[in-house]
Amino acid sequence: MKKILIIDDEEGMCWALEKSLNQDGFEVVTTTNGNEGIAIFNSHSFDLVLLDVKLKESNGLLLLEQIRKTNSLVPVLIMTGYSSMSVALEAVDKGATGYLTKPVKVSNLRETVRELLLGESAEKVRTIPRDKPR
Repeated sequence: MKKILIIDDEEGMCWALEKSLNQDGFEVVTTTNGNEGIAIFNSHSFDLVLLDVKLKESNGLLLLEQIRKTNSLVPVLIMTGYSSMSVALEAVDKGATGYLTKPVKVSNLRETVRELLLGESAEKVRTIPRDKPR
């Protein structure tokens, strides 16, 4: 069973995403605290991380850097209320696999997760080509 970590300071968002992804057969761990999310990530193995950019006590892009220091291969999808291309470019530069804009449509999220973890076709994930190799 594929395991997903969700780090988002909105409890309702965590609950909705967890419920939806559980229905698709994924094991989901959620936290509303960025520092706790890093601790959980460092002590368990995950197949995917869904990470909010704007957290109450921390910055999602800084957490992304910490995740990449630990594991450069796990896919990380950034979720942002900012549809700004500069935020997306910065996230990809720091190692994000792609991004989803909030409010996240559950159907888009499910398709994207299935694409990343199960290889099913999806067109909803937004990726930005990297200019430099990692």
